[in-house]
Amino acid sequence: MPTPSQPEFWNKRYLSDDTPWDLGAIPTDLRAFLKKKGKGAKVLIPGCGTGYEIKAFAEAGYEVTAIDFAPFAVERARRLVGPALADRVILGDFFQHDLPGDSFDVIYERSFVCSLPPDRRPAYRDRMAQLLKYRGLLIGYYYYNKPSLLEGPPYGFAWGTADELFSRYFLLVKDEPVNDSLPLFAGRERWQHRRRTSFQD
Repeated sequence: MPTPSQPEFWNKRYLSDDTPWDLGAIPTDLRAFLKKKGKGAKVLIPGCGTGYEIKAFAEAGYEVTAIDFAPFAVERARRLVGPALADRVILGDFFQHDLPGDSFDVIYERSFVCSLPPDRRPAYRDRMAQLLKYRGLLIGYYYYNKPSLLEGPPYGFAWGTADELFSRYFLLVKDEPVNDSLPLFAGRERWQHRRRTSFQD
């Protein structure tokens, strides 16, 4: 049986429309963020899924790269964004794909880290730190709930564990409750910005 660490697991979910994490729209907090135009800044969307946010970032002036390892998700995203942006959606493994380091101004998180088993979180943090420029922003939505390996995904962060994880490379500069969460995340989701520090191993 496929596990959440394998593309087959997620491909099956997309093929059966079992996607309770998919808002089908642009979240309110992101819309507010995008009012400040990107003016050519580079943004990465890992685990992009259906990719509603791709066009929103592009229309705000960002140079977008999106990646997902579930083929059906990538097919949907390419259809949604249309020919002009389809080549910006990569079929590949975020952790293994040849993405240029220190090159992104913004990385956008939406239901990606909570899809990963908790033991993958240090690798997630390290990869984000590798790809973001100094003072670049890791922005997005983080799910806080005691993680259960039997019930997930999604796998939440227990309170305090996200601070402990990210403080190695990031400074938390915004932390607000989310008012338009999906039922799956309602009452347990935070909109957060973390700025890349100069720390290097």
